Amino acid sequence: MSEPSNEIEFSMAVLCYRGGTDIIPFVENFHKIMTMFRFPWEIVLIGNYWPGTEDSTPETVKQLATKLPNVRYIAEAKQGDMGWDARSGLDACRGKYIGFIDGDGQFPVEAVFSCFAKIKSDDYDLVKTYRVQRGDSFYRKIISLAYNRLFRTLFPDYRGRGDVNSKPKIMKREVYERMDLRSDDWFFDAEIMLECLALKLRVYEIPVIFEPLSKRKSFVKPGAIFEFVKHLIAYRFSKRHHRTPSLR
Repeated sequence: MSEPSNEIEFSMAVLCYRGGTDIIPFVENFHKIMTMFRFPWEIVLIGNYWPGTEDSTPETVKQLATKLPNVRYIAEAKQGDMGWDARSGLDACRGKYIGFIDGDGQFPVEAVFSCFAKIKSDDYDLVKTYRVQRGDSFYRKIISLAYNRLFRTLFPDYRGRGDVNSKPKIMKREVYERMDLRSDDWFFDAEIMLECLALKLRVYEIPVIFEPLSKRKSFVKPGAIFEFVKHLIAYRFSKRHHRTPSLR
């Protein structure tokens, strides 16, 4: 993990996998709004790629980082799926508060600032969104509904809204360092929320509208639900779930 910087208050990782040039409007808009902050901040663009595939994303994030102040990028050969990308981004963040969001524009940029304002003002450990309206396909809505219901069934002590995969997620840096995050795949979002439960962290959720995905097909394949189920059950009966929270 990158060494923390005493100067950087807020770091945000943007997941750009296979986004190519489509990520440019989101990143530029995000950067424009971030410049309104009067404290040090940074954006870390994650353009990791599978070797041997045609993907313009590494070059796109490199160009954006060259063009835009306070923007860095990571473009490494992938060793895992979404979770591996997210961890590589969060590990690279140097701020006192760190977080991540998808770069496809489905989550509005404004949600980042709502979450950051809340974690700063009320001293929560983690702040995230939950989707009150979804522009997803019927297939994605069914998968999400089934997954979140299973999550609540296996972990009835969880007091959140249940939309565990929603982003952005913003947390204190020291909170991230306390988490035992291992997932390299789509389970990563749920793993974060389960770590919040195990560590008895203070979490707050903000409603958000989730826009349709218009420029590409979803990366979530039918086998993802079985992957989710496997990981949820394994975590439910693991020592991580039943451990005693460490002191801060």
